[in-house]
Amino acid sequence: MTLTCAPRVLTRFLAACAACALSLSAAERTFSPLPLGAGANTGFSDAQAEDRQGGWLDLGGNDLRMFSPEKPAFSGVPFAFLKESASPGKTCIVLGGPKRPYLPASATLPVDNKSGAFLYLLHGAAWCPPAKEQKMTGVLFVDYADGKTSEIHVRFGRDVGDWAKPDSYKNAARVWTAYNGNTQVSLFLSRFALKDKPVRAVRLEARESAWMVVAATLGDETPLKPLKPDLKLDKLYTAPALGVPLPPAASPAAPKNIILLIGDGMGPGALKLASLYQHKAPGRLVMEQLPVASFCTTLSANTNVTDSAAAATAIACGHKTSNASIGVTPDKAALTSFSEVAHKQGRAIGIITSDSITGATPAGFYAHVNSRGSYSDVADCAAASAFEILIGNANGKAWFAPKAAGGQRADTRNLLAEMTSAGYAVAEEPEAFAQAPQDQRVLGFMKKGTLDSETCLAQLTETALARLSKNEKGFFLMVECTITDGGGHGNNPELTVRGTLQVDWAVKAAVDFARRQNDTLVLVTADHETGGLTCSITNNPPGKLVIDYATTSHTGIPVNLFAFGPGSHLFEGKAVDNTDICKNITSLWQLSLPPPKQAGAN
Repeated sequence: MTLTCAPRVLTRFLAACAACALSLSAAERTFSPLPLGAGANTGFSDAQAEDRQGGWLDLGGNDLRMFSPEKPAFSGVPFAFLKESASPGKTCIVLGGPKRPYLPASATLPVDNKSGAFLYLLHGAAWCPPAKEQKMTGVLFVDYADGKTSEIHVRFGRDVGDWAKPDSYKNAARVWTAYNGNTQVSLFLSRFALKDKPVRAVRLEARESAWMVVAATLGDETPLKPLKPDLKLDKLYTAPALGVPLPPAASPAAPKNIILLIGDGMGPGALKLASLYQHKAPGRLVMEQLPVASFCTTLSANTNVTDSAAAATAIACGHKTSNASIGVTPDKAALTSFSEVAHKQGRAIGIITSDSITGATPAGFYAHVNSRGSYSDVADCAAASAFEILIGNANGKAWFAPKAAGGQRADTRNLLAEMTSAGYAVAEEPEAFAQAPQDQRVLGFMKKGTLDSETCLAQLTETALARLSKNEKGFFLMVECTITDGGGHGNNPELTVRGTLQVDWAVKAAVDFARRQNDTLVLVTADHETGGLTCSITNNPPGKLVIDYATTSHTGIPVNLFAFGPGSHLFEGKAVDNTDICKNITSLWQLSLPPPKQAGAN
């Protein structure tokens, strides 16, 4: 008997069959992860920028060294990853493209005759043309066991995204993101249809962009699911209260002491969000009650959007420099920070950060390096500074010891041993910092978890002020919170609010000290804005907090600057530049900064 049906019915039947096939459960789908193995040509981490020795994109610390996914699967697609410890220098495929012509232009991934209906890549691109042009990042050549080859064009804006931007595309789902100490970086999952027959090899060639492939898998069809930002706030925080209102701007007298508090990436949006969420109204933070308030511009020497390295150099040295440079001019002449000159004159200097002590912002006050990623060189500068207090998180410790002693330095120098011999006490918890002998300088690497609470920086600030204030000539203390920047980069309002409150608690500690002493200038600002954050309370429905991040990158939005105490009058006005912070401090303390010095100059 022959079964017949109308064409429309048959079409629906076939469509239903296709839908059924696509609706395979995760357990029913088959995948074959492809270890990059012989195809890998470089590593996730890079020790030195632009040395042409390999390591991600040859950008120094702006790399992928933090990549360590908790689950080796994205959108249900399993992958096999190479680890740096097991395969040093050979963990991924990076093809240079026009911006890195000295890196490989092609790579071959052996497949060993495995088959699958689709090839999945976990990858990203760099130095990309405009997405709307959909130019080729690269080409995939799929060599089958029968001798035939398929050519697949991988286009930016369709099949791959920029690793430094959050934008997903039709065939490029942003599935992983993290802050790498320089910017928020991402990887994208893409799916390419194959002829479902054994594959001998996959060849990759770069075209218009640099192309970075972290993992590959063959398998059945599965939907690509991009990350969705969670912009909800539901955590409970504690926030400081100012108490007695502060008096108007103090007299023009020069301060004996200066405290500078920096919220990394903490722009006006972060202040508004923290105040709306915690105090149910804008303008209620302690820092916003300081009698002098203005806005500070932050552009660097080579762009309207600065990074932390150039911003810290401007604040500490009074000179604009190029992004990624610390304590040097754009043509690499060494600058001198006001903190270095003040220290030579006998004042005590303290640097505290929730970042590594070799991070860009703290380094701006003592280091002179062409690249912020030169962490060993930055650590050398920290040791040479001889500052009384140098405290950061535990991540910085690796750059103070050679690999033989458990560190990350490529040389054999052991700064921990040197600095201990020179009289430094090493502290890894706030309590150890507080208990360190008063006659010793302190080098701190705060353990994980000790810098998480809203009040952690305030505790370190109070301990530092008690120690530094013993110097009869006065002191300078810089305190930085870095998780505000992580909140902007990650579009994470929890980090934005918690970081801003960390700063506010530290401001409260600084203001309480300044009130008691009557000789201390307190300054509060940010190195730049991150995330393009805006927020508001809606009327319909009433009381709903609406949060929006425009980007995961830094922006050129001017940042707030607040001041209290003697000398604060110099910061009054609608706008100042970040270089004015250094200029005003040197004026108040009558410091003379030497001119830039080229390397090798006498």
